[in-house]
Amino acid sequence: MSVRGPGRRAFLRGAAGTVIGLPLLDSMLDVNGVAHADGTELPCRYFMMQCPTSLVPSGSIEDGLTPTQTGFDYAITPVLQPLVDHGVKSDVSVISGLFVAPLDVPGGYDVDYHGQAMFAIITGQRSGFTGVNWRPQGLSADQIIANAVGAETLFPYLYYQLDPQPEGPAICYEQTTGFQGEPRVVFSKIPPQVSPSLAYRGLFMDFMPSDDDGPDPQAELERRLRVSSLSYAGEQISSLQSQLGAVDRQRLDEHLTRIRDLEMRLLATTTPTGAGCADPMLADEDPVDLGPDLPDQNARADLFIDLIQMAFACDMTRVLSLGGASAMTGAGMRHELWNSVGGLHGEVQHGSSQAELDAANRWFIDVYARVIASFAAVPEGAGSMLDNVAAVYAMEGGKGLTSDPQRSGDGGGDSNHSVDNYVMLLGGRSGGLVPGQHIDRTGEDLHPAMVTNTAMRAVGVSETLGEITGTLDALFEGA
Repeated sequence: MSVRGPGRRAFLRGAAGTVIGLPLLDSMLDVNGVAHADGTELPCRYFMMQCPTSLVPSGSIEDGLTPTQTGFDYAITPVLQPLVDHGVKSDVSVISGLFVAPLDVPGGYDVDYHGQAMFAIITGQRSGFTGVNWRPQGLSADQIIANAVGAETLFPYLYYQLDPQPEGPAICYEQTTGFQGEPRVVFSKIPPQVSPSLAYRGLFMDFMPSDDDGPDPQAELERRLRVSSLSYAGEQISSLQSQLGAVDRQRLDEHLTRIRDLEMRLLATTTPTGAGCADPMLADEDPVDLGPDLPDQNARADLFIDLIQMAFACDMTRVLSLGGASAMTGAGMRHELWNSVGGLHGEVQHGSSQAELDAANRWFIDVYARVIASFAAVPEGAGSMLDNVAAVYAMEGGKGLTSDPQRSGDGGGDSNHSVDNYVMLLGGRSGGLVPGQHIDRTGEDLHPAMVTNTAMRAVGVSETLGEITGTLDALFEGA
């Protein structure tokens, strides 16, 4: 049995602003391993990943993602195969047949599919009919949850993005003050962090740019990173280890090893620049591009997956969003998997085959599956961290199977400009979620925000999203 150790919100704070969160140790728990020693419940976390595609390309109606069977024993589809490959099929539910109406109704959107449909999906609020249409009309779920639980952690929420292009639409929206001529209260897009290196530094090093003429802060930051955040907290680590029992010492060692490995991988991709802080978004601080306008998306995803796992395991945040790509017009996101075709939007989504789009969608599912597996790999209480996570996967669109303008955003002219037959994933077991099933709600016209409401309820937030109320009770235990 572990001896008395640190409290449930303990951090190792070393020199130079280093902050290292601790994993959940046995000495922080009650005798049953299902709550903290002080009686409070284990932390619940909300994760959301966005895929910037629809189910089908232009001119197609058959996709490789949506299962044809329902229940817990549904046959896996080619696009969902990564759920099996990473051993998480039983940890993720598939919800299909969802619908967002291109109408002035609760949670609906106007005919501007790229401009308004995502606003409606993410906020549950009708979009594009009144006010300033380039703005979302409500908060995103991550902000609602952060307002409820964010004060518990160092970071109320975190927002990362796989693709390095920072411009374009976003998936996290906050409340702000309107410009001249706008309402006093409006909602605006939050910019994502697209740099894995800066995301790491934000988590583990309290770095703030300086405007004075003192030492170059960027050079100092590079020096600190190479010395290692663990080195700065060395004395505290040694002191803590002496207080722990054998099981907790091993768990702490494994946790610190993961941090060290992540540091080393980032160091291997980082080149000292000696530049100042005016523009910290430097390309050579992250994985080197594979070619002209071709980011190393696989290496970037690897780093973000580990950062997400670490941010939750260290209880540095309980709310985290991962965007796919901001650029959903023009050529769009590039990846070596589909670079021979072109950009994800212009060439793959609108000018290629179903097989090419299925391959791209499978890559995004693979990233999500690996995130889920990373949560399952972290011991927590009597189980794993995944037992205390609700993890949403949302796409930009579904597939239109009719020319009816009441169902397709552009009047049915393009089957992928529709949020009909929409599919979402919901992983984890927080709040009594029962994953591993396929639920088909075709014909019920349920809004995707119903799934988001379910995830919010699973992490203990009773507020619902925008104009959409209710949850999918079939996803909970005892339903």
